[in-house]
Amino acid sequence: MDENGLQIFWKMQLKTIHADTLKGFQQSYVSAIQDGFRPAVAMVFASVDLDLPGISSFLESVNVRVFGSSSCGEFVYNNREQVISEGALVCLLMDLAPGTFEIKLFEGKGHTSFDLGSAIGTWSLGTYAQPALFILASGLGTDGEQLVHGIQHEAGENIVMFGGLAGDDALFKDTFVLSQGKAESNGAVAMVLDLDHYSVDGIATSGWESIGADKLITHSEGNIVYTIDGQPALDVYKEYLSVRDEDLPEIGIEYPLMIKKPGRQNVLRAVVNVDREKRSLIFAGSVPNGSVVSFSSSPGFEVIEYTKQKVSEFYQNNPGADVLILFSCMARHSALGPAISEEIDDAWTKWNVPLIGFFTYGEIGNNYTAACDFYNQTFTLVALKEK
Repeated sequence: MDENGLQIFWKMQLKTIHADTLKGFQQSYVSAIQDGFRPAVAMVFASVDLDLPGISSFLESVNVRVFGSSSCGEFVYNNREQVISEGALVCLLMDLAPGTFEIKLFEGKGHTSFDLGSAIGTWSLGTYAQPALFILASGLGTDGEQLVHGIQHEAGENIVMFGGLAGDDALFKDTFVLSQGKAESNGAVAMVLDLDHYSVDGIATSGWESIGADKLITHSEGNIVYTIDGQPALDVYKEYLSVRDEDLPEIGIEYPLMIKKPGRQNVLRAVVNVDREKRSLIFAGSVPNGSVVSFSSSPGFEVIEYTKQKVSEFYQNNPGADVLILFSCMARHSALGPAISEEIDDAWTKWNVPLIGFFTYGEIGNNYTAACDFYNQTFTLVALKEK
């Protein structure tokens, strides 16, 4: 209502940008607002090759709130272009209604991943009675599962939540989240939406298959695994995959551990770093001590058909969307190569609305059993619609 008690109707508008330099992005932004379009929010996924602080500060300087991260490849699909790139950026500009969203940057230094999640959960629930969260976190220093558990501890297990861990073009050196004119290498950025004004639905699906015999995690702490079946974790990986020390963590991304969870969907955990002195492996999310695990791998192009089937089922129940946001694991891109475009194009074609996203070091979202968790190797698709 306005001050006179009259109903105000707000129709969200959005535009997408693809650019490969900060200057090119600035020029595209200026062109996007020539018709009077005034975005309030920018979702940005960009290569570490670009000027990330410059991108963030430019958007803040024109009064656009930033929710973004570095990527491991990025993509945008609409009726004008269908692009999957590396070394570039994609941006979704939205003029969300005032009072229906908030964005906040959370510092990670000195905090555990669980504590970081707790702070985000407390903030989200204090902002709206019915919040939906989008989360981006630094990709190498964050335990994704503990981040999710921290959020759920404060905001409830049923909170709607999607997002991903930042990438760095498979360099595995440093990743960043973008907001408030900054590019932070240790922390998270959260965007909360009021579910009184938006519907946020999604699906996380993988298709990776268990291979080989089950193994036991015999010594782990959080997301660091020291021994598997009593042997140094790094040595187990090297022997099983017939690779050298220097091939990890890159090759380990394609052969994650599958954690067997009785009564729940199994989850995958990908290697993101290696401690060669301690012969241990650092995973994107927790691998609990005593877990039964196996190696896993992509069965090849069957993954694409599996994804199409799951997305079709999701579409039947959620045919309406204003925009699609996709968090897809970089391992899918590595395993499928150019064929990755088939599963992205399939989703875009079904809804025929703009789709934007990036290849991640880990994904957060609801699977088809409606439970929210942290994953690797998934295609995590979100349908956002204004009510």
